[in-house]
Amino acid sequence: MSRWKRRERDPKDPARAPSPSKEQPQLPYANGWFAVATSGEVRPGKVLTRRLKGEDVVLYRTTSGRLSVVRPFCPHLGAHLGHGGTVRGDNLVCPFHQFQFDPEGTCVRTAYDAPPPRARLATLDFREVDDLVFVWSHAEGKAPQWEVEGIMGSGFRTPRCTRFPLAAHPQDVAENFVDFGHFGTLHKVSMAPLGDQEIDGHLMRFQYQIRPGGERAGAKRYATLPAIRVTLEGIGSVRVEADAMKFGFELRARMSVTPVEADRSDMRVSVALRPTGSGRRPVASLVAAVAPYIFAPAAAVDIRRDAAIWAHSRYQEQPRLAQGDGPIMPFRRWARQFYGEPGQAPARAG
Repeated sequence: MSRWKRRERDPKDPARAPSPSKEQPQLPYANGWFAVATSGEVRPGKVLTRRLKGEDVVLYRTTSGRLSVVRPFCPHLGAHLGHGGTVRGDNLVCPFHQFQFDPEGTCVRTAYDAPPPRARLATLDFREVDDLVFVWSHAEGKAPQWEVEGIMGSGFRTPRCTRFPLAAHPQDVAENFVDFGHFGTLHKVSMAPLGDQEIDGHLMRFQYQIRPGGERAGAKRYATLPAIRVTLEGIGSVRVEADAMKFGFELRARMSVTPVEADRSDMRVSVALRPTGSGRRPVASLVAAVAPYIFAPAAAVDIRRDAAIWAHSRYQEQPRLAQGDGPIMPFRRWARQFYGEPGQAPARAG
């Protein structure tokens, strides 16, 4: 299992807390897969509590390395398993009466030398992909409707992962990728689309080139820049891929946005590179290993700019769009599939 280098953003960052005047978001919680931790955070024998849609979820890994994700409360007398719970072999042990539960959630032992009761923990569907732990959450309790696709396969360097607390809804972040207009005004670059967006069920794909200085003209000048392939994978995950063969590497990045409360989310940005062709030479290989550490602080600058806007914005259901804004309405029509009926209240995780 590869180790993650994890860095937290400053908790005093103003983008972390919503403005006192900001209205409650109009969008409910979306259905889908949401990253709640990196694999490296849940080491063997570790019990970890994370927030998802206003509730706690508990992750733990057995001493043999098996991961489980459960709801937090013991079915015996309601103790919170994430506060004082421990791992003993393959079992999660309640801190209150030492009842033990196997990875399937079944109570298999008590501290009384008596047969265990017919009690089970409520388990949650999860996947470990690209060294992230994704938990499935659906307002109606439906089983997973698609799988999370990995993009950081064999040969990629150890990913660099940074967490950003946001006062934003996950859809704000996903929509940002199709809001082509803001790249020039806020980030001082332009996005030159390469063809139309493609919709395939829970996926929305598109390609573009990033051109510095907000410049839209002069395509020949930037002909050698790599194409950026972006895949929106539901509302909670964005995959970014670029094959910079001229520079000797392939880049893979994932931006995972998890709703922790109705008005707050956690964004995890992970990036990995793989040397290719001439990039396998020692110097280029070293660059591929170091580049993710340069990418993280550079990405933080742009994310903070967006976060400062999101923290004081509200969802504009009927935006007055202009030519050059990008495919915002096609994106929103695609995004509707991840929500329940209109007016549905935010639902519990799972």
